[in-house]
Amino acid sequence: MTSQPLRVNRPALLSFFNEGLAEAKGHHTALTGMLGEPLAVALLLHYLNRNGGQAHCVSTKVTTGKKKGNWLDAWIDDGNGTLYQTEIKMWAGNAIGGLKLKLDADAGTLLAGGLRQWAGIWDSEKQIFKDMKVGKVLTPMQKPQGYESACVEPLACFWWMLQQPGGSEPWFTVPTSDASFKEVHIFSLTAYLLSLSDETLHLDMPLLSQRLTLLERLFQR
Repeated sequence: MTSQPLRVNRPALLSFFNEGLAEAKGHHTALTGMLGEPLAVALLLHYLNRNGGQAHCVSTKVTTGKKKGNWLDAWIDDGNGTLYQTEIKMWAGNAIGGLKLKLDADAGTLLAGGLRQWAGIWDSEKQIFKDMKVGKVLTPMQKPQGYESACVEPLACFWWMLQQPGGSEPWFTVPTSDASFKEVHIFSLTAYLLSLSDETLHLDMPLLSQRLTLLERLFQR
């Protein structure tokens, strides 16, 4: 069963997760658990398909094939022969080590904050992630059925504003010292949302639609 795209208020979304609003306090964790990964996947696809692409989410089950070990969040087919094994981190502005940003923050503030966040998660000398919670994206995963011969590349998706030195795009790629992958792709959801001008976005989020339908069935005002 297909679902209709959901309307997303882009400025309100940025404000909720980045500004540390008083009315949002205490709700970040609950809402992130409900909408975080579906939202991140939808925005990734929105970015990849912005020029008529055919990217889609293959699966949200990404494992090494073993019962224990590292699991990731999504397999994304970019529609051009690349399959991304994707790790999503929806750490908000109020998270430990987070970056609070006003919706009207100037370019200098955004750049400085993005550079600081990137330096906090990436060791540029060793060319590895500082935290294995993100670094697991470089662990080879078992390819989904039908993609046994696909070209797999790692993708780390963050809510945080991230910028590499000399860069200004929401998507960038850096070399790694990892034996399995020579490079890793980085996508900043905040950077992408700030690059858009539309107040309302229409995003395909079937899993979130199902959750909202369940809530409407269970609770009424």
